[in-house]
Amino acid sequence: MKIKPMTKFAILALSLVLVACAGGGSEEAGCPAIDGREINVVATTPMIGEFVSQVGGENINLTVLMPPEANPHTYEPAPQDAGTIAEADLVFYTGLLYEPAALVKLLENSACSTDILSEVGESVFPIEFKEGGHDDHDDHDDEEGHDDHDDEEGHDDHDDEEGHDDEEGHDDEEGHDDHEGHNHGAYDPHFWFDPSRVAYAAEYIESRLIQFDPENESSYTSSADSFVSELNDLTKQVSELISTVPSQNRKLITTHESLGYLEAKFGLEVLSTIIPSLNSANEISPSDLAGVIDVIEDNNVKVIFIESEAPSVYSETIVAETGIKPVTGLYVETLKPGQSYSEFLISNVTLITENLQDTD
Repeated sequence: MKIKPMTKFAILALSLVLVACAGGGSEEAGCPAIDGREINVVATTPMIGEFVSQVGGENINLTVLMPPEANPHTYEPAPQDAGTIAEADLVFYTGLLYEPAALVKLLENSACSTDILSEVGESVFPIEFKEGGHDDHDDHDDEEGHDDHDDEEGHDDHDDEEGHDDEEGHDDEEGHDDHEGHNHGAYDPHFWFDPSRVAYAAEYIESRLIQFDPENESSYTSSADSFVSELNDLTKQVSELISTVPSQNRKLITTHESLGYLEAKFGLEVLSTIIPSLNSANEISPSDLAGVIDVIEDNNVKVIFIESEAPSVYSETIVAETGIKPVTGLYVETLKPGQSYSEFLISNVTLITENLQDTD
């Protein structure tokens, strides 16, 4: 039986009240002492959960709120999520206005303290969406500073990078409320398309786990170092795959702007998207649609990549109008069941490169 939206809201509200009455949702009540036990860690998405698992390993009891293949932009919190969050010692979420506002509010209202909420996206030198001018992002890609995982000086400098921690930026409450319509902020949250950004995320996760569980510091540090090494190898693999595509063919059309980090790091060019970058809703104006068609025809683009989580009802119109080849199977938001991050990235990059090989 399908539950009506208002009924879902009522159930969710009731669960929040019950959690609060139990003392789990109040910051004043404080969080329970860990005292040598496994710490309870919550991640909002399978992607963030994968990164946390790589660093935390067997030292943590990890719960991921969203199931595999779920679209994080449209995820509706379940009533039991409030209790799961209330029992957490530490919570990791993407941030950068990626998760729905309802979920972020649930995190804030249900956590034993807001101090346990950890926004991963702010730690990765996020780039701006194209409308925000992310053409300036090359300054972030200092591989020498990045590959040295122990270079604390270089890592700590990122808080001043391009002023992205400015309160008038993505932490703006008005912009945050707009996310109920699935509007992104100024910064692109899809940082997992650049393994070097994921390495920054791993370092941040490591620091937070050590802060809350110092007894296992050496284990967290060892796991993070190992993961960063794997990420450096993954960067090389992606570079090799993209190098197989002739430079004149490295141009993309996608459903919405989610490949900005792949573009920034590896030299692909996202010419246009069906859905404007700052809005993941499946609605565009006729002029926007005509603009995408013009870009395809002006640049002689032969393929369009349709994202599995956001296929867009306008894809069929564009294909019919231009004769462009639609390529499906691109996953940009989440992992499939049992899929690792490296498998996710290599699978997507392989799909892209194979279809760009001969597009002259």
